[in-house]
Amino acid sequence: MSLGAGCASQSALGPSDNDDRATKTEEAATFVDQARRGNELPYDPLETIDTLSGMHPRAIEAVIQAVAQLGTPYRWGGESAEHGFDCSGLTQHAFRAASIDLPRTSAQQYQATERVERDALRPGDLVFFKLDGKRIDHVGIYVGGERFIHAPSSGKTVSFAKLNNAFWSRKYIGAGRAAEANELQLAGHRPENH
Repeated sequence: MSLGAGCASQSALGPSDNDDRATKTEEAATFVDQARRGNELPYDPLETIDTLSGMHPRAIEAVIQAVAQLGTPYRWGGESAEHGFDCSGLTQHAFRAASIDLPRTSAQQYQATERVERDALRPGDLVFFKLDGKRIDHVGIYVGGERFIHAPSSGKTVSFAKLNNAFWSRKYIGAGRAAEANELQLAGHRPENH
């Protein structure tokens, strides 16, 4: 996948591609709206879309795509909505939908991103944890307001958690930002090969 490509042009998309993109955008908007009403999402990522160009940062698109997976079951090694997600499978999926390539594991994602201080976190930054105390083994996507979205563990579903919760705060190891996070893309754009 080419990161420099940004958005597909309208002329490259057929009628069914436009319909699929519109459906996915509507689904994501519904999930975002539900999360906003439940006070789980501290801001409305759809308000970040520039009304003239229809563009917003890729990191915001990753948040929207992750929110669209709320309720998807956890599955170790999972990397799709159809079969479930593990933590890094969810982040990789959401960022791929935002035209950003991430490696597969949480430790690799930590290495592939720029360090961000906790007080400088922005929506779309990755937050990393050491659950077993030895290595980075968990990742989520920061959504603002001390909250992140993640695929927690077996028997659970993709959900929000509080970064300032005693457990998560104790296990927190740091945050990272993808190099392409601030690049603009067409809101709701999903690469054609996904």
